[in-house]
Amino acid sequence: MLTRAIREIRRLATAGLAALVLALPCGAGAVEPGGPVPDVSAPELGKPDRSISFGELRGTVVYVDFWASWCVPCRQSMPALDQLYRKYRDRGFRVVGVNKDVTLEDAQHFLTRVPVTFPLVADGKDRVARAFDVQAMPCGYLVDRKGVVRRVHRGYTAETAAALSGEVEALLRESP
Repeated sequence: MLTRAIREIRRLATAGLAALVLALPCGAGAVEPGGPVPDVSAPELGKPDRSISFGELRGTVVYVDFWASWCVPCRQSMPALDQLYRKYRDRGFRVVGVNKDVTLEDAQHFLTRVPVTFPLVADGKDRVARAFDVQAMPCGYLVDRKGVVRRVHRGYTAETAAALSGEVEALLRESP
């Protein structure tokens, strides 16, 4: 078991220093495959009068992605997620980015260099992250049309992108 953990830490080190927290055990409240997506809401980034409720996204396949401006792997994951979103949005796929920056300015500065077209919400007070029990950055939760978490991706590598594309395609083929 320890050897497996060491191999995982080494693999994650190549995905960026921020991903090393993946070696930590998940908390008792961790959202894992087979569980429901938490029914929490958060204000849209830069639009505090509008919010997105994760429970209300049922009926679509959703990828909930936790990211931050200081997250090195996020510089690669965000453009890849945007490409995936643009490819499948007409078939009922959604991506919601949950920003973990403390200030809106940090997030906006990141987005000037790495723009995306999918909706973003602010979670500077960690309410959404606590509901999901996020253990790594970036961290993504693939949710089916019934609101069930089907896959959790902790960290990001080129393999993550390839796997996620196939997982989204498979969920979109499932009957509603």
